[in-house]
Amino acid sequence: MRLKEYQLDTLDTLDKFVERLVAARSDLTGTIAALANVPEPTRSELVSKLDDPAVAAWNKARADGVAISPADWRPLADGHGEQVPHVCLQLPTGSGKTLIAGHAVGRVLSGLDKAMTGFVLWIVPSEAIYKQTRRALRDRGHPLRQALEVASGGRVKLLEKGDDFTAADVANELPVMLLMLQSARQPKATSEQKALKVFRESGNYASFFPDADDAIAMGKLRAAVPNLESYDLGGGGVAGAVIQSLGNTLRIVRPLVVLDEGHTAYSIDRRKLLGTFNPRFLLELTATPSAEHSNILVKVGGKRLRDAEMIKLPIELIADHKAQWKDTLKAALDKRAELETRARENHARGGAFIRPIMLVRVERTGKDQRDGVHIHTEDVVAALNDMGVPTGEWVRRQTASVKELDGELMSDTSQVRVIVTKDALREGWDCPFAYVLALLSKTQARNALTQMIGRVLRQPFAKRTEVDDLNSAWVYCADLAVKDAVESIRKGLEQEGMGDLKYSIKGAGAPAETKRIERRDVYKGERILIPRVTHVDGKGGCRELDFDLDILSEVQFDALTYDKAATLTLDDLGAQRRAARFDYSDEGAIERVGAVVRETLGNSIDKPDLARRLLGLIPNPWIGYKLVDEAVATLKERGIDEAEIAKGRLDLLDSMRVELAAKADTAARAIFERKLKTGVIAFRLTGAKADWEMPPWDEVEFRPLSDTWETDADGELLQRTLFERIKHGELNGFERDVALYLDGSNAIAWWWRLTSRGAWGLQGWRRHKVYPDFLMRLSGDGRRMVVLETKGKQLDNEDTAFKRELMEALGATYQKPSPGEEELFDDSPDAIRFRMLMQEENWKTELSTELT
Repeated sequence: MRLKEYQLDTLDTLDKFVERLVAARSDLTGTIAALANVPEPTRSELVSKLDDPAVAAWNKARADGVAISPADWRPLADGHGEQVPHVCLQLPTGSGKTLIAGHAVGRVLSGLDKAMTGFVLWIVPSEAIYKQTRRALRDRGHPLRQALEVASGGRVKLLEKGDDFTAADVANELPVMLLMLQSARQPKATSEQKALKVFRESGNYASFFPDADDAIAMGKLRAAVPNLESYDLGGGGVAGAVIQSLGNTLRIVRPLVVLDEGHTAYSIDRRKLLGTFNPRFLLELTATPSAEHSNILVKVGGKRLRDAEMIKLPIELIADHKAQWKDTLKAALDKRAELETRARENHARGGAFIRPIMLVRVERTGKDQRDGVHIHTEDVVAALNDMGVPTGEWVRRQTASVKELDGELMSDTSQVRVIVTKDALREGWDCPFAYVLALLSKTQARNALTQMIGRVLRQPFAKRTEVDDLNSAWVYCADLAVKDAVESIRKGLEQEGMGDLKYSIKGAGAPAETKRIERRDVYKGERILIPRVTHVDGKGGCRELDFDLDILSEVQFDALTYDKAATLTLDDLGAQRRAARFDYSDEGAIERVGAVVRETLGNSIDKPDLARRLLGLIPNPWIGYKLVDEAVATLKERGIDEAEIAKGRLDLLDSMRVELAAKADTAARAIFERKLKTGVIAFRLTGAKADWEMPPWDEVEFRPLSDTWETDADGELLQRTLFERIKHGELNGFERDVALYLDGSNAIAWWWRLTSRGAWGLQGWRRHKVYPDFLMRLSGDGRRMVVLETKGKQLDNEDTAFKRELMEALGATYQKPSPGEEELFDDSPDAIRFRMLMQEENWKTELSTELT
C-alpha cells in the first residue's frame, strides 16, 4: 500500500530522531572510554554529569528543528535508572496511526540494532481496539501485517498474552505481542500478582532464565536486569530465584513498545509500569498527547489529511431544532438513501463500491431502560420499521450488552445500512462507509456531537470520488439549535487534532472495577418486599400492570378529534432545517462556509408520511391518516393553500401532537382511575411474583484511583444506608443534602437511593414508569416505609405534577396485607407513604414532619 506524503514525512522525522539517538549513544560510549584512565571517584563523578543518550538526542532534534515540540525532555526511567527513549507521534483520527506504527517498527529496530530482530510489545487501551488490531495483524493481506513482514523479511511471529516464545524466537524472528494495557498493570500485592497472568509463574519462558539453583547465573541475570521480581521466603518457589513470568521475560528482552492511544497511559502508575518493562524504545501514538508526559516529535493536522484525501470534507450539518426526533431520523434516513443512489451510479461508471451507512446515537440502550421518555435503541428500531426499513437485514444494534456488528461492514455482501448505538462506537471504529450521523439525544447532544464527529470522517479507500456528496460527511441533530451544533463541531475538530475525544474525557485513571456492596449485617438475609402496581389477570390472581395491554388498548383513539386546525397559524420557517457547512481553509483553520442556510422540505403534502409521524402517539395508522386528512381539509377551508400547509407542516404536526397527546392522556387517566377505584388495578403486597424484592447486594463501577465513597460532614462513612456504602457522585446536589439529612435522623432505620435504571418503578396512566429517588424504612415498632421523590428548584413542571398526582392516587388506595397474608412476608410494611419533596427553604421541616 502506497503511503501518503504526510505518513512518509512522519516516518522520515522518526528516522532522524533515531539517527540522533544512535549518535548520542556512540558519543557517550566514546566519552566514557576516554575517561578510562581518570582515577576514581573523579571518573564516576564526570560520568554522572553526562547527558543520557535519549535526552541528548531530544535536545539535538529540537535544536535541528526535527522535533515539533519546543518543550524540554519529559523523563521516563526504566528499571536500570536510565531514560527510555520515548517519542510521541500526534496523529488525528483517520490518519492511519496503526499503519504508520507498523512501518515505524522496522525503522526503529533496524536503526538501533542494524538488524530486524528483537521483540515488539504492542499495547492497546481497550478490548475493541485489541480485536481490531489483532484482526489486522492476523490478516496477511492487511497493510499493517505486510509492513511488518517486509521489514522483518517474512519473520513475524504473532503472540498474545499466554503464548509461549523462546530466546531463539527473539534472536531469529520478530515476535509481536499484542497486550491490553489493563492486563499489563503492575500488581500491588502477592494475591493480585497471582491473579495477573503477566506476572504469574509460567514454564513458557524457561529459555530466558537459568536454573533456579544456579546461584552464579542467577546473580549475573539479576545484575544485568536489576528490576526482576523474585520469590520471597513465602512465595512458593526457591527464595531469591527470579520468577519465570511474562513480565520478567519482557524486562529481559527489552521490547520495542508501541503504545496505541497513548493518552490512556498518562497516570503516574501507568507511566512507571511502561518504564519497568525496560523498553529499548517507546513509540506513542495519539491524537491527544499531553505536553506534560509526551515528547511530541510529530504533529499532523487536519489540512494534511484533507490534502491526502483521508477524510470526508466538508461536513454538512443539518439541525432540526423544531422537529421531533423521528423527523430528524427520517431526514437522515432519506439522505442515506440518496447517497446510496449516488454511490451506485458512481460504481456503475467504474468508481469504487460504496454502501453508505448511517449511525444513530440514542440516549438509552439497556433492556430495563426503555421508559418512553428517553430515546431508546428499540424505539429507533421500531421507528425504522415503521418507515419501511427492513430492520432484520439492514439494522444492527451495537451497545454495551448487544453487539450485532460482525466486522464485515466493508464487504460487498453486507446488508448493513443503519447502526444504532450510544457509546459503543467510540473505540476501535474503522468503517469509512459511515457517512451520516443522526444524533437523537436531547440532554447530551452537544457532547455526543463533539465525541462522535470522528466516526463519519474517514474517506473510503482514502480517495475522493467524482461525486461531491460522497466526499462529504452528513450530520443531523434533533432538538439542538444550529448555533450549539456549530460550536460542538468546532470543538470536536479544532481541539486535539481532530481526534475522537473519548479517552481524554474519560481521563487516565485506573480502569473501573465492579464492586459488590453488601447489606449491613443487621439486614442481611431479611426479605424486603415492595409492592408494585398490579392488574387483575383474569385467573383469580394479579400481575404487574402493563400499560399497552391494560391502559392503551382501551383508549378509544377513533373518538379523538383535532380541533385547533380551525385557528392554527402556520409558520413556514417551521418546515425548514437550518444548515451549516464546515471545511478547512488553505491555512488549515476550520471555517463556516457562508451564512447559515435553510433547507426547504418541499411544497407538497405527503399525508401518509404525516400519519406515520403520529404513530408514536396514535398506534393505528388509519386513524392517524383520518386525523391528518381532516386537519388539512379544515386548513384548506380557511383559504390556506397546499403549498403553505406543506411549508408549515412541522407546526401542524407539533400542534396535533400536543392536542392529541393531552386528549389521549386524559382518556388513559380516566381508565386508570376507574380500574383503581374498582380494584382491578391495585397497589399492595400480593405474595406473588408481582411483588418486587430488594436484592441482597448492590453493584457499582468503581475506579480506585479516582472514585471515593460518600461521607457525612465529619468525613465519616454514612451510617444508615441499607447497603454498606454509596459511591460519591451518585447523588446530585439536592439529593446529597437530603441523603445526609436522612442519614442523621433517628427516625430512619435505613434508607437507599434508588436509580432510574432499577427494577422497581411505579406504572401509571402514562407509558413511562416513575422511578422515585429514595426508599426508606422508619424506625419504631411498625414497618412503615416512605417513598421519596426529590425535585430541584424550578422543576415544578407538568411532569412533576404527573408524578405527584400518581403518588397521591397510589398512596390513598394502598391496601395493607390482611392478617392472614402478613405471615407470608418476613418484612411487610404496615403502611407505605409517598412524598414529593421540592427544593425550597423549608424542605427540612417538611421532611421532618413526614418522618414522624
